[in-house]
Amino acid sequence: MKKAAIVIAALFVLVIIITMAAAISISFKTIKPTTEAINRDLENYFSKIVYIPQGIPRPIQGFDTTDYFWEMETPQGEITAIRFKYDPSFTKDKNTIQVTLEMPQGEDPSIFNKVLPAVISDKQSLDSARDPEHANLNASQNTGFEKLSLFIKKETNQTTKIIWDFKKESFGEKTNQEYAKLYKYPPGILKLLYNIPNFLISLVASG
Repeated sequence: MKKAAIVIAALFVLVIIITMAAAISISFKTIKPTTEAINRDLENYFSKIVYIPQGIPRPIQGFDTTDYFWEMETPQGEITAIRFKYDPSFTKDKNTIQVTLEMPQGEDPSIFNKVLPAVISDKQSLDSARDPEHANLNASQNTGFEKLSLFIKKETNQTTKIIWDFKKESFGEKTNQEYAKLYKYPPGILKLLYNIPNFLISLVASG
């Protein structure tokens, strides 16, 4: 009886070890390179709407959000922070990607609006952000977004946030092939596999 219990326990531990090894292998060999490739493609694609400067800090990449922060300076020497982020929507159940350019809390809307021509590369989006009363919020065939949304400071009628909605199919075959590699995993499992490399790297670094 004791031997049987020991054998069962040993088999259970073995199954756990094999499962963990398989999960780590999939995380590093498939999930990590695939999500990194998607983020590279999206950064390149979103250059149609926003100029992402060279030499800025690396984006903070997570399962739900990729976040860029940098500063812009006006010819008068005024400085404002810029936040650019998007949801990479790695899971199959998400077909719309929201892309956001915004003024971080505590910044001056007047300075933020001064630097918009050096930040927004799409003419329709720039014209709309600079003149909200005559904004064109419709879809754009040139850049592929489905919808444009503006957030305005009422007191000054100045734009503080711009949101673009994109459909995944607009990103082309190559990017959608990368997404397809992730769709075989249920959302919860995919998120777990995505987080394994970061967890192990931080574990090694802390040790």
